[in-house]
Amino acid sequence: MSCAQDSKSSLIQPNFMNFDQFYTQVHEQTLERNFVRFRHRIVVSREGYHLLSPKEKEALNRLHALVLVFSKISWFIYFNEQSGVGISTTANSHLQFDIRYYETLRDIGIDGDIKAMCVLPYFDKCILLGFKMF
Repeated sequence: MSCAQDSKSSLIQPNFMNFDQFYTQVHEQTLERNFVRFRHRIVVSREGYHLLSPKEKEALNRLHALVLVFSKISWFIYFNEQSGVGISTTANSHLQFDIRYYETLRDIGIDGDIKAMCVLPYFDKCILLGFKMF
């Protein structure tokens, strides 16, 4: 988020990126190796992560960097009260969510769009972006 001064007033107006713009920016910076940080953690795009060298991936994995996955749900892998909800995406990612996301993911359904941020290297501890927390 950045702020710009409105020319018609002295108030500072916020300029917000939408999720798609944010993903594009993160992806571009991933390709440039000029990583975006969120709460002191590196954030990469799913596509950019898979283009990195094995050595670069290992470095990010050790840091438990975050990865953005914007895709469609292709399959529910499982639902388990202890381990949560696992899904596959059309981008061939397998994501692990906490149990609290079960109903939301079920409502989104197969072929529904999701925007998630997950922890590397296992694409687990995912959170859904764009949905209110409860």
